[in-house]
Amino acid sequence: MNLDHLRTASSKRKLKWAGILLFISALIVAIILLAVSLKKISSTEIGVEYDKWAKELDNAAKMGGLHTGPPGFRFIKFPSTQITAEISDTCVSKEGIRVNFQVSYQFLMPEQWIVGAIQKYRDFSKWTTIVEAAGNSAVQHSCSAFNVTNFQSMRNLIQLDMFEEIKKKLEGSNGMDDNTHDGVYARAVSLQLKNVELPFEYTDAVSDKQSAKEDIALAKNQRNQELTKANTELFAVQAESTKILENALNDVNVTLTEADLTAAQTMFTFAEETETIKQAKETFNLTTNGLLSYMANQLYAETPNLKASIRAPVDISVRDEL
Repeated sequence: MNLDHLRTASSKRKLKWAGILLFISALIVAIILLAVSLKKISSTEIGVEYDKWAKELDNAAKMGGLHTGPPGFRFIKFPSTQITAEISDTCVSKEGIRVNFQVSYQFLMPEQWIVGAIQKYRDFSKWTTIVEAAGNSAVQHSCSAFNVTNFQSMRNLIQLDMFEEIKKKLEGSNGMDDNTHDGVYARAVSLQLKNVELPFEYTDAVSDKQSAKEDIALAKNQRNQELTKANTELFAVQAESTKILENALNDVNVTLTEADLTAAQTMFTFAEETETIKQAKETFNLTTNGLLSYMANQLYAETPNLKASIRAPVDISVRDEL
């Protein structure tokens, strides 16, 4: 009896401790899950929830405070206050002269654009790099629209133009229209043209530019003169070529005529000789060999110094035939 009682008491204690351990484990898991499911955004930030396990980005921004989400999520955060960027660089004016300038401008991330910015640029660091590059491009573009003298007399107008260019680059041509956004998801707030330094070489540059214009005009005149000279020489060469070609054609025609006459004369001579040979053969009733002997005698008579070696059946005399 006592043994059974002890066994029952021991089992109850084990069950009790098992329950306590299970409760403690559940409590620890709940605390861990709660810890990884809570994230804080400061009052000067806005953020978008990103579930790194599901690879999903929330479709709306959240303001400062403590927020819950799926275990292991994080916030992609951007400042909710305006950001200041400084540019100290040189730009090329409308007439091609470099001007030193210093510009400061302010921009911020609108709440309605943060999701698009994250989808395109991933995080705040890459976004600010793109924004600053776009701002620098806008200032450079605006600078190239003015002459150097404008930087002295129209500084406020240049500052306004720079701000308008930055707005176009940052906000896009459609402004707040998210569906066709072609900017960099940033809103331009203000711009200050702090300093402009015209180069000491400005006067020399103007003088050099004028000299360059004169040199260009001189070069154009010289080119026209050389072109006229070249055309004159070309016309002379073409005329000479035409003359040479005409002379060559005349020479060809004369040569062809002479050849035709010579050929006709040769044909006539051959025809006459053929007729003479034919008459001789018929008159003297010669065979072919006898005719050859007759022609050989005629050849020896006309050229007594000719030496020839003739083999049978052709004889060099016509005595046997006569």
